[in-house]
Amino acid sequence: MTPPPFSDHVLIDLVEPLNRYLHIPVAARIVKLWLPTRITPNQVTYLSVLFGLIAACIYTHGTAGALIHAGFFLEISLILDCVDGQLARARGQSSEWGRIIDGAAGYVAYLAVVAGIAKGFPGHGMALGFITFWTILKAISLDYCKQYMTSLVKTGQDGFLHEVLQTHIKLKLNPSRILKIYYYYLQAQQFFFRGHWTPLDRFDEAGIRYKMDHPLSEAERERFRCDIRNLSASWRWNGHEFCLFLIAVFSVLGILEICLTPLAVIMGIQYILTFAHHRVHARNETRP
Repeated sequence: MTPPPFSDHVLIDLVEPLNRYLHIPVAARIVKLWLPTRITPNQVTYLSVLFGLIAACIYTHGTAGALIHAGFFLEISLILDCVDGQLARARGQSSEWGRIIDGAAGYVAYLAVVAGIAKGFPGHGMALGFITFWTILKAISLDYCKQYMTSLVKTGQDGFLHEVLQTHIKLKLNPSRILKIYYYYLQAQQFFFRGHWTPLDRFDEAGIRYKMDHPLSEAERERFRCDIRNLSASWRWNGHEFCLFLIAVFSVLGILEICLTPLAVIMGIQYILTFAHHRVHARNETRP
């Protein structure tokens, strides 16, 4: 069994260029080495978080040497963040729980890094606050686009609605707090992109199933893929990994402090333009 070279579970047009051309190929080599071992995908996730936390601790020292070392640890964390998913798919161990854990772990590592930078380099709180805001918003938005667009192109079904439906079904079987949080995370995405919010007690399972039973035809799927090509090209540059990679690079080069404010401004402009593009496309879309 060999690891997949790319993230074929995600529409290739939506794979972040940084991951597609750097992190995923490097991660594939690591997966090939770890595949025969007993290392589990979840262990890799925890290892990725550990390297992120180490980077955060090093940032708190606030020295030029600390920047270099923290940058390297942060980059290792980003690579390992690609390894866990590839390892799970190569072993046929992919699961929704694994994806949720991976996503939550990424936020923990990222927020720790930001906190470490804020402590080590005081005076940049506003820039770091905006960078954090835009990065989280980008991650949430790109996650929505990947679920919605990938499934619609590959199966003709709305992958986002499918995710909401499956989460609701799991909640009926196991009303855990984590699943409930995840359900409302999906509702936040739905409100942001579709303009409505569905509380658990008003969930229309029959209505969702009806929509899922009427997928797009093959011709409609291809037309949709052509229609979203420019939009997906815009969204793929909005992954949180790119921001963290830039922070790692700026750290190693010793220019992190002077780059924080410009980075915050550029990230904001980029996201606003991309979201505006998305809204225009959504208004012109005839079928979801």
